[in-house]
Amino acid sequence: MILKLLSIFFSISLGFFTIASTILVLYSINNRYRLRHIRMSWRAGKLLGFPLFASIFLACSLILTASMFFSGFDDRLVTMISYIWLSVMWFMSSYLASKHYITDNGIVKNINEPAQTIAWYQIIDFVEQRIEKGVHYAFFYKEGVDDANIYKLQLFVPQKQHDAFKKIVSYKLEKRFEHDDISYQIEQEKKKDNKRS
Repeated sequence: MILKLLSIFFSISLGFFTIASTILVLYSINNRYRLRHIRMSWRAGKLLGFPLFASIFLACSLILTASMFFSGFDDRLVTMISYIWLSVMWFMSSYLASKHYITDNGIVKNINEPAQTIAWYQIIDFVEQRIEKGVHYAFFYKEGVDDANIYKLQLFVPQKQHDAFKKIVSYKLEKRFEHDDISYQIEQEKKKDNKRS
């Protein structure tokens, strides 16, 4: 009786996660194709650019399914297919979410996390540090003009993509920062002149 209840619970849980993973993939694909004017992108997963845990789960699912199939457990075919489907969906959603996208509008570090998406105009400063195999960037930004808080978005850019990324950053930010510095100096001079008069 207990084993039967556990089997039913396991089947329901597997079905739930299979459906949830499919919805997550559709959500990720929709977010990906909603992006406009993508200038560049790159894989950012921990396993050669691919998502670590999703890749391991997919590999384990394929190995276990193959071993069960060749061992004659044909009665578990539905369960095996569900595991494969679940692992593939998880891998696809994790892969899409782990990629970094650079667009004309800003930086998208995770397409499924709005908090990790910032527009170029929000950025007030940035620093870069060369490390092994690439460059680490820290972008400081505000949510709005009147926002007193300053937030930070960290981004690792692989060496192969750095030259192209650097050109985009220079075009989008450095000219604006130079203009802001000049405007600030003019304002300071005006204040000095007003005090003298």
